[in-house]
Amino acid sequence: MKLPDRLKTISACFISIIFLFVSSCKPGERSSTQESVPGEDDQPKEEIIAEITGYPLPTSFEITNMLNEAGAPYILSISNPASNADKYFTQAEKALNLGVYGADLSYASTYMMKQETILYLNATKQLTDEMEISSVFNTDYASRVENNLENRDSLISIISDSFVDTYKYLTNNNKDKLAILVMTGSWIEGLFITIQIAITAEDNDQILAIISHQESSLKKLLEILDPVATDPDAAEIVTGLIELEGHFDTIEGEITDQLLEAMSVSIENLRNKVI
Repeated sequence: MKLPDRLKTISACFISIIFLFVSSCKPGERSSTQESVPGEDDQPKEEIIAEITGYPLPTSFEITNMLNEAGAPYILSISNPASNADKYFTQAEKALNLGVYGADLSYASTYMMKQETILYLNATKQLTDEMEISSVFNTDYASRVENNLENRDSLISIISDSFVDTYKYLTNNNKDKLAILVMTGSWIEGLFITIQIAITAEDNDQILAIISHQESSLKKLLEILDPVATDPDAAEIVTGLIELEGHFDTIEGEITDQLLEAMSVSIENLRNKVI
């Protein structure tokens, strides 16, 4: 299975951003609801990236500062324990959780949590070894990470580049489904972390605004999942994402406490299917 060229382009842009932080359910079912946009193919790459990204993971120091100002400390219990890497057996499970650990690695490195960064680095390395794609990680990758634990900007760049390389390797070797699942795992973990931060932060107005703006990225993720939506490895996940989309559709202005709780339940149930 090969993705359309434009979706590959969007996916590549998306994966390079979301790690720091998306055809058919039934043929034509979701695509029939999508209206074409004049000049869409001419949309600048920067606008595409802006349209489908924006998680409060390490995309920039601005996001990190915003989390700190909102009173959102690093919460170790949010992330998927690195020790869980031993429990994933199928290629699909490994791919999904490579995405999850990519988000967790980015979360840890944003807060300069050195021990956790190393643990998630090892977890991602284990999964890439087991998926036989470890060759895309440069031989000096681990040492580069360890040598830059005091430099957040460099660390994020190294981690981001490594996962872009992984994504490219998968798509270039006819493993598009695995590439999509890596992306999906990262998106799910990113939203889970974001919602947990919103629940625990002293002042969560800015975080709620970021969550609200993820409706467009969710729709993009569902579009990219269309080719594998009926695949046994993805069907339940797509169903969960569509349920989550329904919550986004009810947003009128600000996210209420009741809606945040409903979204929290949905994303946690979805995440539990992954980890």
